[in-house]
Amino acid sequence: MDDHRSLTTRRLALAALALMLPVACGGRATNNNSAPAGSGGGGAGAAGQALMQAKDVPAGLDLRLSAGKQGPPAFDRATLAPARKLSPADTTALLARAKPIAADAADPQAFALRAGSQPPPRTGVTITSAFPPPASSLLPPAASDAGGDLRVLRYLPEGKVPLAPELSVTFSQPMIAVTSQEDAAATTPVKLSPPAKGKWRWIGTRTLLFDPEVRFPQATTYKVEIPAGTKSAIGGTLKQPTRFTFETPAPAMVAHYPDGSPQRLNAPMFVMFDQRIDPRAVLSAITVKAGGKPFAIRMLEPAELAADKQLQSLVDGAKQAEQDGRWLAFRATQPFPADTAIAVELGTGTPSAEGPNRTTQPQTFGFQTYPPLKIESHGCGWGSTCTPGMSLEIVFNNPLDADQFDDSKLVITPALPDATIVQSGKLIAVAGTLAARTRYRMVVPGGVIDEFGQTLP
Repeated sequence: MDDHRSLTTRRLALAALALMLPVACGGRATNNNSAPAGSGGGGAGAAGQALMQAKDVPAGLDLRLSAGKQGPPAFDRATLAPARKLSPADTTALLARAKPIAADAADPQAFALRAGSQPPPRTGVTITSAFPPPASSLLPPAASDAGGDLRVLRYLPEGKVPLAPELSVTFSQPMIAVTSQEDAAATTPVKLSPPAKGKWRWIGTRTLLFDPEVRFPQATTYKVEIPAGTKSAIGGTLKQPTRFTFETPAPAMVAHYPDGSPQRLNAPMFVMFDQRIDPRAVLSAITVKAGGKPFAIRMLEPAELAADKQLQSLVDGAKQAEQDGRWLAFRATQPFPADTAIAVELGTGTPSAEGPNRTTQPQTFGFQTYPPLKIESHGCGWGSTCTPGMSLEIVFNNPLDADQFDDSKLVITPALPDATIVQSGKLIAVAGTLAARTRYRMVVPGGVIDEFGQTLP
């Protein structure tokens, strides 16, 4: 039954589509003698649709929808099982087979009422002890370590740390009397080597803190000792010395320039570190190679920095971030060869201006000098998809000279009257109303110039 209905439905759909197609395609005025709707002309069709001249018909399909007919009502084909009403005798016989209802002693009960509502809760805590307390309870508690040996409970920092903002040591017994910070700071049982600029202060009576100026200098290994025999304020003595070390890191490169390709043959280089450096000392640890061949380098003069907008912005940013003294700007003493990979290495042993420790691993970055100008790719949209709403694109291997670019010399066939041509870096993008199923051809003039003065062959 269901297969028969599906077949009937498909036949009706095909018949409806057959009726619509003549209206959509043939009714678009292949008849040059067609008349307007209602004129009685023979080209008007049974539905009375308006016919048009062939020259006025727009491209594409024209579909017309009309109201359908109500189908037959749904029919419930479910088969009901035969049934009959039970007679009183049959009903009595059926109930007699059931277990009789037995009475339960708990069935008759009076309505349960509770004795009364609970009192409302009270906020706070009720204290049952006497106030004021007995005099014997007002004595200070006995010190847990009274009469015992003095111990160092904890200390920090320890080991290799990226940054050391402070040094703290906590003892097991009070080390000072409760007094002013000036008087307490005179008691410093901790020895720090090498010494750092800062001040000692106590947090309570057991924890000693050293606050350096800003932070502990980088590239330094610090040794801390609490010597044996150190006494607490209650008479405890440290039996064994406590020693530990912590180390701040050697110079690490955090930014560099150039960070992209292609670059000019005399491209300047810039390196930013995470700490203060001596530029002349760091320059001697840098090696620059072009195509594997070493090139001599020199520091940039202030006038050269001011003439390069990119470098000057990096220097200004370092000064605004209070990181002046952490950067180095330099360049090769002779131009690099074109289309060549440049490798910059900050060798092992790069020094710091903050501490004696030097780097133990090389740090590198690289870039590429510009190649001959050429077109790398062209197309429309993404991948192989190209629709009328997308733009035409041409991508070069080098950034173009925006001041020398003339979009009027870009030839597009067939023409796009509303075309908008935008050049940015390596890209030329053409946006306009593209026609469907049309192949476009773009001709780039040979006079296109890149940022390095090269002309497209």
